[in-house]
Amino acid sequence: MMRKLSGLIIPFALLAMLTSPAMADSDPDLDSYKADMQTGEKSWRAQKCAVYQETRDEMLDEIPRGALSPEFAKAEEDYIENGCAGRAYACPKSKTELDYANEMSLAMMSHGLTGTFLPYGCRNDGQ
Repeated sequence: MMRKLSGLIIPFALLAMLTSPAMADSDPDLDSYKADMQTGEKSWRAQKCAVYQETRDEMLDEIPRGALSPEFAKAEEDYIENGCAGRAYACPKSKTELDYANEMSLAMMSHGLTGTFLPYGCRNDGQ
């Protein structure tokens, strides 16, 4: 019996991943990304991006101007401008940037967003 159940776990997990709305909404060119023309409701990705931008604006008001490097700030801005889609690399290099990224991560999780949505990370090539 246990062998039968363990053999079903992987197929069900794959099925769940393939039918996940998050997977379907990862391309900003899809119609599901844009606001519904009749109701004006935004897709989940657009809603998450709006929450991210609003939280970012609030957090930036609390830290000294220029505390984030131009590269870090630009990576975040580009991510938002791209609809919070695709892979971004806002690589925290200073303690202030790391603290900011950690605070943003916690704030986003409190809004129900996962760490995979966030743009914080460094490229493997050291950038």
